[in-house]
Amino acid sequence: MARRRARQSFTLVKTDEKDLPASQPPAKKNPRLHGTDGDDERAQRSQAPARQGTPSPHRHDSAQAARLRTPVRKPQSFCAADRLHRSSEFARLQRNGVRAHSAHFVIYAGRLDQDQRSRLGITASRRVGNAVVRNRLKRRVREWFRRTLRPTLPAGTSILVIARPGAGELATAQLLAELGSAMQNIMRKLIRG
Repeated sequence: MARRRARQSFTLVKTDEKDLPASQPPAKKNPRLHGTDGDDERAQRSQAPARQGTPSPHRHDSAQAARLRTPVRKPQSFCAADRLHRSSEFARLQRNGVRAHSAHFVIYAGRLDQDQRSRLGITASRRVGNAVVRNRLKRRVREWFRRTLRPTLPAGTSILVIARPGAGELATAQLLAELGSAMQNIMRKLIRG
C-alpha cells in the first residue's frame, strides 16, 4: 500500500511540466571574488602581461652567473675568511698565543697556520650584557680590527678578543684606547718572541 502511494505521488501529468519556470534567478555576486563574479564596487587590480622570451643578455654576465669570476677582495673588507670559526682555533690561541689584558678585555695573538690572512675571533659571554649589547660590542671590535689593527699586523697573525663584564657600556673612545694599549703590549711581546 505504501508503494502505491509513493508511485502516485511521483507520477507527473503532462500538464504539470508547463508550469515549471524556464528562467532561473540571477546569480548572487560574491564580494570575495573579483571580475564578473565579484562585487563591481571593489577596485580591480590590473595585471601585467606575462613576460615572453629569454632575458636580455646585457643584464646578466654569463661568467658571473656561472660563478667563474673570482670576486676581488677589497683591502678594507671583513668577510667570513677573516674570522676564527673553530673552537680548536680559539683554544690553540689561548694555549700558545701571546696574552695581554686591560680592564675590560683579554687579547691573545699568535700564528695558527701558514695562511697569510690575519684573522679575528671575538668572545662575549652573557655577563657582558644581553644579545643587543654583545652584538654591538662585536661590531665595534670588528671595525677596530678592520680599520686600525689589520694593516699594522704581521701577515698571518690571528687575534682573539675576550670581552669581560662592563665592556658593553664603554664609549667608543674608551674601547679603542683599551684595545690599542693592549695591542701595543702584544706587539712588543710578538717582536721579542
